[in-house]
Amino acid sequence: MQALASTDLAAHLWGLPEMQTARTVAAFIADDGEISLWPVVARLWADGATVTVPAIDETGELILVRWDRDADLVTGRFGIPVPPSPEPVDVLGHDVILLPGVLFGPGGARAGRGRGYYDRALAYRLAPGAPLPPGGPLLAGVGHVCQWDPELRRRPQDVAVDVFVSPAGVRRFRHPAAPWN
Repeated sequence: MQALASTDLAAHLWGLPEMQTARTVAAFIADDGEISLWPVVARLWADGATVTVPAIDETGELILVRWDRDADLVTGRFGIPVPPSPEPVDVLGHDVILLPGVLFGPGGARAGRGRGYYDRALAYRLAPGAPLPPGGPLLAGVGHVCQWDPELRRRPQDVAVDVFVSPAGVRRFRHPAAPWN
């Protein structure tokens, strides 16, 4: 079931124009029931794109580090696998950032695990005049269909995602009432 969900998710992600032209993409290594991005990562590597994954640095903040195809992973903070020699890549150096979440909702609302790592790392998006696509990376929340909550609301300190992608389809948030497509 998870493998089928990952394959369907990958097909929808590759339908995004931003993914088709992306040269640097932040992914994540699935943990605790999160949807796997292996089909996406494999294609990115095959296409010669740079892939990064989240890691927690020595100050306790989330950074995105380069993950090379042949790199063995080691256990990082919270037991999440990370590359052994983290090479940070600036957030703004990405074309697309794929974000996990516990729940996603209207207007790009995203609820994580409550520690605010992604919100702090992407806080530039909360500033007036912040770069948005095409001036900055596309923020794509990815998850299972059951993670969509039509009642979820974004708090002022939460960074909104631009799009939610699940095995069922894609929902962009530039138009609040946009249907699944």
